[in-house]
Amino acid sequence: MTSRYAVHVTIMRLLGLPPRICDTIQARARAAGQSVEDYVRGHLIELASQRTPDEMLNEIEARLARPLSRLSSNHEEQTHENEHRRSAESALP
Repeated sequence: MTSRYAVHVTIMRLLGLPPRICDTIQARARAAGQSVEDYVRGHLIELASQRTPDEMLNEIEARLARPLSRLSSNHEEQTHENEHRRSAESALP
């Protein structure tokens, strides 16, 4: 029977980690009741789901670079409607 979900296998090799870092990760995984693989995977997923300051800045800059035409046209329409309403109200006896 085949799974309906695709399985993606990624192997990461981290070289040059100091032994004390490896020991800390192993101890934390053990304390969490997880394998080192599951513990590190969870933290990598969490890390990747957060935007970096540079990504946030780029997003803000992109939003600011977009023309405000939609916002401006909505404001102009609302201003026109308000003026029309005032004209109609002032024409009432």
